[in-house]
Amino acid sequence: MSESYIQLPPDSTGKKARAIYRSDLDSYEEVSVSKDIETENPVYAVAVSASAVAANKHHISIWNGSTSYIRILKVIVSMHETATVSGFIMQFIMRRASAVSGGTALTIVKLDPRDPDPPAGITVVTGATVTLKEAPIAIFVLNPEETGGTPFIVFEPPKPIVIAPNEGITIQQYATAGAGLFNAVIYFSVEVITP
Repeated sequence: MSESYIQLPPDSTGKKARAIYRSDLDSYEEVSVSKDIETENPVYAVAVSASAVAANKHHISIWNGSTSYIRILKVIVSMHETATVSGFIMQFIMRRASAVSGGTALTIVKLDPRDPDPPAGITVVTGATVTLKEAPIAIFVLNPEETGGTPFIVFEPPKPIVIAPNEGITIQQYATAGAGLFNAVIYFSVEVITP
């Protein structure tokens, strides 16, 4: 795509172009209008709540079995407990996946009810069997103890994390059991307009 223009006929006839008149200079300036891409793309949320911690557990996994591209915009992870817990700092790792199967389905919610349903083939589950694809994208450390100093983390990547068709993303607990309950909310869009 390259910049171009339209040729306008003489004043007061035919097409019009938006402009801002600057009386101090007796001139017109071009108007440029732009919107953030996520204003145009439908945005969804999906959450896992009170997921019991377990060594190597995939607490939340998104699988893109559609032909669309998914853009991960924000992830919020947290721990909570239902009783007094003597815990220790636990690690949760976000990585891409080349396969996601099984698990319990989670509900995808539209942020704007006027948006379309997510494309068929986009699924989110907890407790899945996952084939990991590459090195970590993000690592979260949380303390489940009631006096822990890190009850939640908000992760906004410097650029949306894009999930291609036939690819997934997962948040997996490290290889230690631990204590407490894990929560996560993932906000993502589906590319209708590409950057």
